[in-house]
Amino acid sequence: MSIQTAVVRPSEIKRLQGMLRGWDARLRLRQSIDWLPKGLLIGLLLTFVLALAARLWPIVPQRDLIMLGILLTVLSVAGAQLGVWLWKRTPFQLARRFDVLFGLKEHISTALELGHGVLPAESQVLAHQQLDQALRLAGKVNPARYISLLPERRARAWWGGVLIALLASGLAIFLPNPQEQVLAQQAEVEQAIAQTLEELEHLREQAMADPSLTPEQQLAVVEALDEAIETLSQRDVSQEEALAALDATQQSLRDLSEQFAAEQQQALQQASGLFNGTAAQEVADALAEGDFQEAGEALQNIDPSTLTPEQQQQLAQSLQAAADALQGSDPQTAQALEDAAQALQSGDPAAAGQALDQAGQAMAQSGGKSTARVDQYADQVEKGQSSVSKAGKNPGNQPGQGGMGQAPGGQGTTNQNGQGRGSSGSGRGESNGDGGPGGQAGDQMPTDNGPGDGGERDYEDIFSPQRVGGEGGEEVDIPGDPGAGMPTGVEGDLAANPSGSSNVPYNEVWSDYEGAVNQALDSGHIPLGLRDLIKNYFGSLDPKK
Repeated sequence: MSIQTAVVRPSEIKRLQGMLRGWDARLRLRQSIDWLPKGLLIGLLLTFVLALAARLWPIVPQRDLIMLGILLTVLSVAGAQLGVWLWKRTPFQLARRFDVLFGLKEHISTALELGHGVLPAESQVLAHQQLDQALRLAGKVNPARYISLLPERRARAWWGGVLIALLASGLAIFLPNPQEQVLAQQAEVEQAIAQTLEELEHLREQAMADPSLTPEQQLAVVEALDEAIETLSQRDVSQEEALAALDATQQSLRDLSEQFAAEQQQALQQASGLFNGTAAQEVADALAEGDFQEAGEALQNIDPSTLTPEQQQQLAQSLQAAADALQGSDPQTAQALEDAAQALQSGDPAAAGQALDQAGQAMAQSGGKSTARVDQYADQVEKGQSSVSKAGKNPGNQPGQGGMGQAPGGQGTTNQNGQGRGSSGSGRGESNGDGGPGGQAGDQMPTDNGPGDGGERDYEDIFSPQRVGGEGGEEVDIPGDPGAGMPTGVEGDLAANPSGSSNVPYNEVWSDYEGAVNQALDSGHIPLGLRDLIKNYFGSLDPKK
């Protein structure tokens, strides 16, 4: 049987389809109203879950959580509405649906199928009658009667769920969250690492263009800085990793400083023979003995105005030769010696005297145990290490401010530039006279020494003639002259010594010793591997336990 597609009037089919589209628009509007609370509920539930997770783990701060909650809710509502309005429905699906919804007994779907040739039309008259009847019935339909836009009773349950979810999400977001402090500490650490990284990159540029270093020395300093830059540039680098990298770079720079100083001193000693037989004979003798301070002073004491022209030229030649010999190890001193040689060759005694003073100064500085310029790079790295170490800690637990003083228990050595160095364990300190602890800070021990749950109790007395950090008592002058060779003091009947012993309760001195331990851990000069051991040991001595 052939299928006839032209038996039904096309204009009337388009009219019927237009009615279907109008009904479908109202139906979608009804569904969008129904899905509004559902979309809100989904978004609020997702926000609540995220807020709960943020209270268990430090994943997102409160300000971002609020924005994420709003975004999730908007996306959920938008997704629900887009699903309602973009869901594709064919005219045949709409016809069948509205036949059932409006009670049209398949008149609409049958007419539509005849019009599109889905059903065979055996009689053109019957097909026209079917279409006319479908249009007549469709025209009598009032869609507002069957598709109301007012909320139904079941919608109240959805809106109740939205209210509960909104309240729960608000409480989860705005109640005090212990993870906020952790996030703040992490943000502070990240900021400190980023700032230190920027400073390291700036130091790297300075080192590459530093005229006081040879190209080989510049390369060595840059390589040491690159190790820390590479570590701090990594994503999600931890505070411990950053501190370890900065400490290693600082140690490398300190070692390079000593190495460069030794090379400079060796070059100066080898150049001592160049001054023999000249007006700088004292300089040659002092350099040969390794007394660079004396050599610098001897060079400064030379008065060019008292030298003959021949002596000036001879001294200028020796200074130029020494400058050439030092160019590969100490360009700063070499430049100062070359300036002095040129001033002598020009025949200007005043300029020559000033140049000799500067050259003597540079020579004296070369006799230090370390290189001042490289020490400055190491000091800058240490400041960055101290900044990263203090980041994320409570103000009361931060180590003291100041320069790099001698570490507790360390041995100090001082170079000619007045820079001190101290070390204890794996740490190292550098002092510029500011005198504060520097370097990596250790973990803090709890300092709450109040009574525990069991109340106060008696503790064993311990011998404590002087409390840690305590102050001395009254000063007593002893009669007599200790320089006269006679015993000091007085003879005669004296008051009896007081009886008893110098004991105090254990719990009264615990806080003093605990503070000393915390200060030692803060100093950064205790090896990382021993800090937990020390903290656990003194923690076990806590009288509250």
